[in-house]
Amino acid sequence: MNEHLEDKGWRGELSAFGARLKKSMSRNWGLKLTSLIFAIAIWGGLISQDATLTREKVFVDVPVNIVNADALQRSGFIVVSDLSKLGPIRLHANVPQRVYDSATPANFNARLDLSRITTTGEVTLPIQTTDTISYGNVTWLSQTEVTLEVDEYITRRRIPVQQIQATPAEALPADIYAGAAGIDPSTVVISGPRSLVAGVARVVPAYDIARLTPIVGTQYNAVPFALVNRDGQEIKSPLITVTSENVLLDTLLVEQTFYPKKSVPINLTGAVTGQVAPGYRVASVTAAPAQVQIAGSSEALEKIPVVDLTAPIDVSGMNETIIRAAKVTKPADAVYLSENAVYVTVEILPISALDQAAP
Repeated sequence: MNEHLEDKGWRGELSAFGARLKKSMSRNWGLKLTSLIFAIAIWGGLISQDATLTREKVFVDVPVNIVNADALQRSGFIVVSDLSKLGPIRLHANVPQRVYDSATPANFNARLDLSRITTTGEVTLPIQTTDTISYGNVTWLSQTEVTLEVDEYITRRRIPVQQIQATPAEALPADIYAGAAGIDPSTVVISGPRSLVAGVARVVPAYDIARLTPIVGTQYNAVPFALVNRDGQEIKSPLITVTSENVLLDTLLVEQTFYPKKSVPINLTGAVTGQVAPGYRVASVTAAPAQVQIAGSSEALEKIPVVDLTAPIDVSGMNETIIRAAKVTKPADAVYLSENAVYVTVEILPISALDQAAP
């Protein structure tokens, strides 16, 4: 009987506690919810401030930075492998909870340090990363090393620039003459892998006057160029640099002056000297061609009506028609004369024949 009462009392007390708890939970829901949220926030803050708590984060398409290429060249080496083909990698890292969302691949600086190279040939370099207290440490890389081909880095000076050939007349308008083209610089400095630079013989400018619109006056044009070997074959590589006075070049400067041109007759006045044989006389003097072309400034051309022969033709004692090559004197103010010499025909006939021909 007593045990039954004791058991009933215990159960009663438990039931009464449950009723009180239920009653308590059913009151002040807003306050209780606010307390719960506040507790969770405090817990999250404490967790985020604990640097020992980390989570693994996976990064994909992580670029590998190429560093110290300049230092490598100063050491006399250059990588000839195509580094642009070095694709991105994947990276796993243990990242502190407090910076998990903001951590990026840049925080771990995946890189290939070229300054570690000390020899030519095939060289294998490790892909390095950076671990920090702030952002954690790298635990795995999809690629850990890269094999490169290395050559000696050299510099050659005073590589000649090929002069531009004279412009053919057919490439220009009939009334325009192109003066000699000047090019700047006349020599360059080239640097790069020995296997390529050693074979360069000259620099060839790609100057095509047919692509221009020649007008009277001086024109300046920046033109591309090619590096060629002794056989005229182009040597082309992004690893070769061309400079002049420490300025990197990708074009050359061509200066060319265009002049007006006109045709003028050969001056045959006084073209012969001496006396022909008795009973003969000079019937006519002609030149082939009868006119030549000259070029120069507009002011100069206005003052040049004819061009003279350098010396007269001596017909002393002649009794038949003769043909002689005669040099033509280039006017002082002219920059161009189409013919250095012409053929002069001196027609010599008997005086009787001339009389018969006279009206």
